[in-house]
Amino acid sequence: MKYTKAWDTYTLFALCSIAFCVSLGAATVSLSKLILLIGFLVQIVIDREKIFQINLSKIPTVFIWMVAAVAWSLISMTWSDATVLEQWKYFYSHTRFLWLGVIYYLLMTKDRALITLKWLIYGQIFVVAISWLMCFGFEVPFTRRPLEEGIAFTSTLEQPVMTVLVLILLWGFRDYWIKLWGDWFLRLIIVAMLLNIVFVMKGRTGYIVLLISFAIEAYRLLKGRWRLLAFLSPIILMLVFFAISPTFSKGMMEIPKNTQSYLENKVQTSEGERLEMWRGSMYGILKKPILGYGIGSMPDVYKENGGMIKTPVSQPHQQYLFWWVEFGFIGLMIMLGFFFALIKDSSTIDNEAKNTLHSTIAVLLIVGMFNCPFFGVGLGELFFLQIAAILKIRGVMKLPLTLGRTKSRLILN
Repeated sequence: MKYTKAWDTYTLFALCSIAFCVSLGAATVSLSKLILLIGFLVQIVIDREKIFQINLSKIPTVFIWMVAAVAWSLISMTWSDATVLEQWKYFYSHTRFLWLGVIYYLLMTKDRALITLKWLIYGQIFVVAISWLMCFGFEVPFTRRPLEEGIAFTSTLEQPVMTVLVLILLWGFRDYWIKLWGDWFLRLIIVAMLLNIVFVMKGRTGYIVLLISFAIEAYRLLKGRWRLLAFLSPIILMLVFFAISPTFSKGMMEIPKNTQSYLENKVQTSEGERLEMWRGSMYGILKKPILGYGIGSMPDVYKENGGMIKTPVSQPHQQYLFWWVEFGFIGLMIMLGFFFALIKDSSTIDNEAKNTLHSTIAVLLIVGMFNCPFFGVGLGELFFLQIAAILKIRGVMKLPLTLGRTKSRLILN
């Protein structure tokens, strides 16, 4: 049917659009999400008769925790003292969890998932290419003008983390990409991205997730006693990067300096602001550990606990403290349940997809210690898109390299 073919094309375009745009900043992400939402709502109408035939036992467990996270944030409105407008503003941000289900539903099959991941990689190649141009002094239209060099659209924290996530995809499914693009092209992309993180990017969170990702992969590749090198590899690589990259060494040397500055009651640095927000959050948690203060309460909690940062603190740049402050210990357990469910669901996919998903989860856990990836625009969508696509992939190397249109069918199969 022409109608089915046209609609399949639209939904695939919507998926590829958000995959490409997650690297390009908030405006393009919002527009692509609107396109994707239209596709999802219409697809639900098309599948209305099949919805009730879904085999619930085949639905990934993580979706239960996805719904629980959004539901608990909504329930917390009943004890929140934040203004109604603030509560709904925060709730809208927390509904970002639901995009995991939306994307998974529209992906339908593993070939569509791989096409979507391919456009995610294209988007990051585009960003890294622009980053290199900016680093060499070229004026690139429509890019940001931040203090940090090489940050085109997002931030000094998000950009290197996004690049690491794409490197995980490139390495995890490397055999597939080699057959699709050729070995030389894959090597060129990986080297360009690695060098960009080490020599251009200044985000210390990006450095950490890169080093940990190396260690995880080294542990998989090495056997027996050689695995000791996997545990030592972050230290070895850090020393190497420190010696060869002025950007890396400067960034790492600022950590103890900025921490000492905070101990002297100066909070103007990145580390100082984080430590100060964590202090205020922990004081708040001690007062209401079980249920927390409710959605949208973070700014007031910080202010009431002697906050030294004058501008409003919307979130403490720490995912776990954020959820514990607003949603209590119960909310924190829901967050951790989400992560454990992802690990459980990985048992249903093949080894290459499983390893890629585990590395993605590791990055997500680490980033959550320094930021709130589920709360801001861009990075959260990238995580959910990558997770949803990997969950759809089984037997990737058995796929034909010409990925054409898939027939419309019930997605949750």
